[in-house]
Amino acid sequence: MSTALEKMAHNVQNAPAVLKEIKTRTSRNMIGFFFPVVPEELIYAAGLHPFQIYPHFHETITEADVHLQPYLCSYVRAGWDQILKGRYPFLDGVIIPRTCEAVTFLYQTWKRHNPFRFIDYLNVPWKKSANTIQFFAKELRRVKKNLETFTGKEISRDALNETITLYNSHRALLKKAYELRKAKAPPLSGLAALNMVMSGFILDKREHIQLVEQLLTEIVQTPPLPKPGVRLLVSGGCVIDTQLWEMIESCGGLIVADDVINGSRSFWHVVEEDREPLESLARAYATIPCAFNTSIGDRYEFISELVTEYKVDGIIFAINKNCEAEEFDYPELDRRVRERLKIPTLLIETDYLINMEPLRTRVEAFIEILTPEGV
Repeated sequence: MSTALEKMAHNVQNAPAVLKEIKTRTSRNMIGFFFPVVPEELIYAAGLHPFQIYPHFHETITEADVHLQPYLCSYVRAGWDQILKGRYPFLDGVIIPRTCEAVTFLYQTWKRHNPFRFIDYLNVPWKKSANTIQFFAKELRRVKKNLETFTGKEISRDALNETITLYNSHRALLKKAYELRKAKAPPLSGLAALNMVMSGFILDKREHIQLVEQLLTEIVQTPPLPKPGVRLLVSGGCVIDTQLWEMIESCGGLIVADDVINGSRSFWHVVEEDREPLESLARAYATIPCAFNTSIGDRYEFISELVTEYKVDGIIFAINKNCEAEEFDYPELDRRVRERLKIPTLLIETDYLINMEPLRTRVEAFIEILTPEGV
């Protein structure tokens, strides 16, 4: 494993400690948010440190069920549970988007039971049109004003434009790394790619850019994976448990592409530069292909492009238990993939702290079906 990959994996597995160290070192206020549909450029341009909130897989849910129904998404409940337990003492505020039902419901709960110095919501449009983009830009102006009140400083147009350029550079580097996975013997595993992307949810973007550049330099000097394996795409919502990715690849599969919130969905868009920044942010972030804000047709187009470009042999739909948005989309997405792309699919249900062994048996059988005879 390269030095860069070691650092990335460490950051993901130890995110609270890493964030605490960043705050001590920089003295910047930290604003958390859920899902990549929140334009974090707006937070960064305000002189704040944005990071995407996700739970850490080391303790059971004990406090959250007092506030949230147990049938809601376990990842949201686990994140809220750890916040209630004081695992995020460095957190100064949060922006909660109106997206899936679990996260949307969390806004009022958070505001009532654990008020921070800053808490805001963001209405995310579903249908893409000129009107909805204008509405989204108006929402961003409202959040911008609230951030300015919180910091006591204006977020200038120049600061926004500079931040957009920085974030576009970051997204371009992540795509460059993903491009390497198109090779017959990719030098980057699916687990490594996941750690690369998710470490960017934690670190300052300038620091993470340096780390990704280091990774790309080290990859040139690293031999490709010894056995390419069956080429897989993982599709789902919050597929954040690194043990799941590790298990799939230990069964002989190689995850060469993904359609998940904590993967390609978080950086596939590009924000137009040298235009009105909030409108550019609204247009770009409205295209992120999540189940709660994108049509099935657009989601299928995104998946089909990945299948073609990355020469995918099969798709694993890894859907979190009680993730209604992904569950609603799955039957039609699965049908289109099977009928139009002519490739096999597998559905597995994931959950917070799930036992991987029953899933392993199903994944092994799926990969065996995809493995050519004599291999």
